[in-house]
Amino acid sequence: MSKFHSSLSRRDFMKGLGLAGAGIGAVAAASPVFHDLDEVASADSSVAKRPWWVKEVDKPTIEIDWSKTSSLPFPQEGCHLPPLLADFVGWDRVNAAMAQGVANLNAGAKKTGSREAISLLDTSMQEAAWPHFIAHAGWKEPVYPALEGAAPIPELVGQTYTHESFGVPRWESTPEENFALLKSAMRFFGAGQIASIELDNNVKSMFYPVDASRMFFNGPPMAYGFEDCDNGYVTDTHFIIPNKARWVVTYTTPMPKEMYRTAPSGVCYAANMSRYRLNQETMACVQKFLLGLGYQGLQSAPWPNGICPSPAVATLSGLGEMDRINQCVIPEEGAVVGIYKFITDLPLPVSKPIDFGAFRFCHSCRKCADTCPAKAISFEEEPTWEPAGPWSTSGKKAYYKNEPECKLYQHSTGATCQICTGVCVFNVNTKAMIHEIVKSTLSTTGIFNTFLWKADVAFGYGHHDAAEWWDLDLPRYGFDTTMGVRDGGYGK
Repeated sequence: MSKFHSSLSRRDFMKGLGLAGAGIGAVAAASPVFHDLDEVASADSSVAKRPWWVKEVDKPTIEIDWSKTSSLPFPQEGCHLPPLLADFVGWDRVNAAMAQGVANLNAGAKKTGSREAISLLDTSMQEAAWPHFIAHAGWKEPVYPALEGAAPIPELVGQTYTHESFGVPRWESTPEENFALLKSAMRFFGAGQIASIELDNNVKSMFYPVDASRMFFNGPPMAYGFEDCDNGYVTDTHFIIPNKARWVVTYTTPMPKEMYRTAPSGVCYAANMSRYRLNQETMACVQKFLLGLGYQGLQSAPWPNGICPSPAVATLSGLGEMDRINQCVIPEEGAVVGIYKFITDLPLPVSKPIDFGAFRFCHSCRKCADTCPAKAISFEEEPTWEPAGPWSTSGKKAYYKNEPECKLYQHSTGATCQICTGVCVFNVNTKAMIHEIVKSTLSTTGIFNTFLWKADVAFGYGHHDAAEWWDLDLPRYGFDTTMGVRDGGYGK
């Protein structure tokens, strides 16, 4: 036990890591003062929901002008739908990019003995990662009839027991306890980080008027609507959300960072699509759990973008911060993460936005822009209020991306791109203590930003050869499921 109680100054610790010197004051200021591990164990930060260097703030680190915020007519930020993309660049360019992608895919598939980025091996991997019509979570109904309030497929759900089945009242508790229990259940069902916000008029202002996912498969867009009713329901033309469902739960689905570092490749594409498969299972379980307690979990289609832009509600609820690629980066998981949300009538507390230095870091880091083949990412030092085009939402001072050029390049590869996501500095893995020190430094000061993103490349967190991935020994699902965990012997 003597070693447990041994004291070590921050200066000696930093010197051992080679971080002492002119910047020691800034690094030391970022760290709480602990004299031994007993103090660490008894500190509030040791039991906090997030790392100690993640600060709750009253406003997001990205500036928002709610008077200028408006939704788009379709979920078109990512230009996922070819007809919407064609509106911006014309069908000639869309068809040419897609034809090039098919040619690359066919040529790669003929490389039956190859581990190249586009090959039969990689193509088989990307197709297996997300079977498009996976039946047990209802993708044949592109919005899974989720607004009906329960996982829709009888083969999975079977008998749905509710409080009424047992002749007892529905579950009632405080918003704080409700959130704690929901978080425990959702982590068990596969979710990563979880937060919640109130569905107020500001959040509603970001909602799309229609769901566009049906355009992929079997019909025209369907409109969203709100009514004074007990339960959400679906008609031939509308998804109806009850006004009493006043909370939005945001959550993450982790994804494999090593696979993203091989972009553009079939391996990376498999990692990207795996979140849809994993989320389908997670959300089906969450919906049944809530239904059993007497509440609803109303989720729209996961693609494209669902009922509103996921990075927006993730930032407002404190899951993460906006970044240079106009997405949301998460403290524990980095940029390689899937973000989802659902609406519920289970009373929940309002999570606050967070600041861990990410958006500030993006002001001086241009690693994603430097590596973008389509040159679609802004190189500007300062964010802007001016959207890059009609595919962008307004009302925020952000780094906007040229989404049509990004999507055209993705179509042309035969797999996907995602280079910008894979090379993000915040994708460092979780077990090395040095990464905690680096993140705590970023949360306090920006003076080391340029040095740190260049060091990120030097330590191997840049692009990797797709062929190398097949020889790696990685965790189940390809990602660390212990991120942010403190109990059960799994914490660091």
